[in-house]
Amino acid sequence: MGILTHTFIALSCAACLATSSAFQSTPVMGWNSYNLMACSPHDQGLRATINALADRGFVKAGYNLFQVDCGWASRDGQRNATTGALKVNPDWFPNGLEPLSDLARSKGMQWAMYSDAGARMCDTQVPGPVLGSLGYEAVDADFFKMLNTTYLKCMAASMGSDKYVSANLNADDNCYADGPDSNQSSPKDPRTDFVSRFTTMWNELQRVGISGMLVCQWGVPFSTSNGLQGPAQWTKGLSTSFRLSDDIAKGWGNVYRIYNQAIHVARSGVISPGNTADADLLEVGNDGMTFDEQASHFAAWAMLKSALMISTNISALSDVTIAVLQNKDLIAINQDPAVKPIRLVQRWTGNRDLWAGDLANGDLAVFCMDLSNARRTLTIQLSELGLASATIKDLWTGKTMSNTGSYSKQINGHGSLALRLSNIRRACTSPPKYTYVSVATGYLSSGASLQPCSGCTSSHKVGNLGGSSGGKVVLSNIRTSKASQTVKVDYVNGEVGYLGGSNNERLASIRVNGGPGQTVSFPLSGYNWDKDVCKGYAVVLSGFNTEKPNTIDISGVGIAWAPDFDRVGLVA
Repeated sequence: MGILTHTFIALSCAACLATSSAFQSTPVMGWNSYNLMACSPHDQGLRATINALADRGFVKAGYNLFQVDCGWASRDGQRNATTGALKVNPDWFPNGLEPLSDLARSKGMQWAMYSDAGARMCDTQVPGPVLGSLGYEAVDADFFKMLNTTYLKCMAASMGSDKYVSANLNADDNCYADGPDSNQSSPKDPRTDFVSRFTTMWNELQRVGISGMLVCQWGVPFSTSNGLQGPAQWTKGLSTSFRLSDDIAKGWGNVYRIYNQAIHVARSGVISPGNTADADLLEVGNDGMTFDEQASHFAAWAMLKSALMISTNISALSDVTIAVLQNKDLIAINQDPAVKPIRLVQRWTGNRDLWAGDLANGDLAVFCMDLSNARRTLTIQLSELGLASATIKDLWTGKTMSNTGSYSKQINGHGSLALRLSNIRRACTSPPKYTYVSVATGYLSSGASLQPCSGCTSSHKVGNLGGSSGGKVVLSNIRTSKASQTVKVDYVNGEVGYLGGSNNERLASIRVNGGPGQTVSFPLSGYNWDKDVCKGYAVVLSGFNTEKPNTIDISGVGIAWAPDFDRVGLVA
């Protein structure tokens, strides 16, 4: 199945790649209707938004894509009697969509649409009354082209659950993947037909000259004979952008959930020019987060090279919120031609995260986010990045410091430092040497077990740590030369968190020599528990004896499951 599927992609998309290169290679920026109008967009509201985007400087700032999300099509379950294409809802768009497309383009924007690779589109009404594009991709592509569409958000949902209807809906979805019934909507289960479904629409869009498409599959994996593949893997070559996660919604917890899922995608190296990630709509300007949380959310999305799709009431935005959304320095990083996302350097659980990423001209984008949710001074030591000094520009204030080795700033809870480093001087010190211990050699108790792991350095990993039985592993006779140090951990966390579920991290309690347990966060590492290993994850531990052998105990936190562990590296 896996071999045949990938052969199909190569044959069907070879002619498409040249066409798709005509679309912009950097992440899209624009406005989407969902957060303001849900699945009830209407002519008056869209017209007002188009004018507001132009009048308030957003088009000039680079937000040049205007996208109508779910609800634009007729709710009578019928297609156009003449063309067979989807019909526009005449109650909400009495003059059709063409005048709106013309208006948006007259203001310097491009027109973007939404459809679904399922039998019905996603909708706030259950079961959804609006037809999808499954089986009608060719005529629908012709219709989108007639509107001068340049970008399609195409969804493909797959789980029987009504929870989706209260969430954000955005692209060529696959809601109602197998039929029109409510129990056929919004699936999150792995499927084997994602590639064929989206390839059909992709090919039809290329045929009519629409060169941009977002595969909006909520981070749901594609099932192959070789295991599960996340959208970051299976969408390359049949779209210009992919959703890396399930939908966003109001509140910091949803930003943190998606942010955690982005860690392994950014680390994978698949994000590149013409193959960009989409972390879903921006919640900036909406209720549910503090101003500082919204600013950190925007900076993270920008530096992760996500699409920047505003979805709020433009006319109601305050000047300070507009300043965040139109921050020229962060937009420049988002649109940097190298399209290299920042990568997580280190997480100090409950304290801060440090990220960094290369830019095309040799500069470095750096992002440090508070995890304590308390007002405090946040400090970055450039030595944590392997640097001796640099010129540091604070992208929030515009302040620049030359030839410095650190940067500190007072921030509010969940605030952040967003920096650009230039004139970089690398540190000359050699990194410490590490000695690795296979966790499988430890003493297992209370249900902890050895499990085969093809992606591990060891032949087996240790799983079933934590849980109601309190599974635990103890590593003994460990020697090291440092009492306090950054330990390197290879682990597996394949528990994908969707909207309303987990936040894409597992916690473990780690004790050194029987001391206090330290809670450590381990973000999602991939989809396959037997091979998607995060290697070299940095964890600061103290309490080691440099003269005698040491022990390390690893267990869960409470009754929750910890990740699975391959090996632990300590300073020799």
